[in-house]
Amino acid sequence: MVTKQKIITMAKLAVYDKRDGGPDRVIDGYYRHDYIYKKNMATRFCAGAGAAVLAGVYWVRTLLFEGADIFELDLQARLTETLLFIIAAMAVYSVIGTLQCTRQYYLVQKRLKRYSALTHQLERINLRAAQRAEAERSAEAEGAAGSDYEPVTDRTRIRR
Repeated sequence: MVTKQKIITMAKLAVYDKRDGGPDRVIDGYYRHDYIYKKNMATRFCAGAGAAVLAGVYWVRTLLFEGADIFELDLQARLTETLLFIIAAMAVYSVIGTLQCTRQYYLVQKRLKRYSALTHQLERINLRAAQRAEAERSAEAEGAAGSDYEPVTDRTRIRR
């Protein structure tokens, strides 16, 4: 039996499956820590590479355009500063990526809990419909077996 509530629930489930279902199930396949670690590896790598490119541009500008003498510079101190800049950039982007991935993971978990609640609601609707149908069948069976009931058809009306 199709009811309005059943149609609404099935429509909500279908919209979720179409829009968010596939990616959410992939994300849900990971533990939270593993998902964050996997997503942050690319963030750390890209942040480190970007910081290294910026440091390289800084060094090229310092040596070529400002005319700094490489022999007069304190290379150990400058390289230490450059390395600390790269590490700091990686750390900052790692924290930002961790917060973003944690938020995304929890939103996925929230959507999946809602999806699970909708599937349970649909099961309850189907169970109630089956119980109603069974009650109607048993009532019809009791009515037919307990009396000399003759169903009224067009032919019986004509004869009377």
